[in-house]
Amino acid sequence: MPAVTGTLRDFNIQSLAAFSPRIIFTPSGVAVSETRLYSTKPVVVVPNLGGDFEVFLQATEDVDPAVWYTIRIEWLDSDKGYVGVDLVEWKLFVPSDGGSIGDLLRVPASAVRVWVGLEPPAYPSPGTLWLLMNPDDVDDPRNTGYLYEWS
Repeated sequence: MPAVTGTLRDFNIQSLAAFSPRIIFTPSGVAVSETRLYSTKPVVVVPNLGGDFEVFLQATEDVDPAVWYTIRIEWLDSDKGYVGVDLVEWKLFVPSDGGSIGDLLRVPASAVRVWVGLEPPAYPSPGTLWLLMNPDDVDDPRNTGYLYEWS
């Protein structure tokens, strides 16, 4: 079963360990493979003290119909009282070899994200623009000025 890995932090780059976080992965629907029927029962993972997590999920490319995972992040305060929930709107597709959560989520690009270079961006997300130009040499003969957009 493929592993999805990542790190959960707040926008202050701090671990949420003191808030008892958990990440919930829920399939978008029932699915089937040759010998298995998969329910939509959520899979829960608790990050370690540093915020790192690894969760084993069924590969979405190996089942029918096409499914994805939605993600919910929950945390409590130090008294174990309710504090918050994040509902991740992006779809998580899991290939059979797994990977890092940032590479697997289908996240729309920022409206201002433009990659300029002779090689395409390593991990473009939908909406990323790539201008095929050498930013260090405007006279480079490989410059085409073509503008590509990932969808």
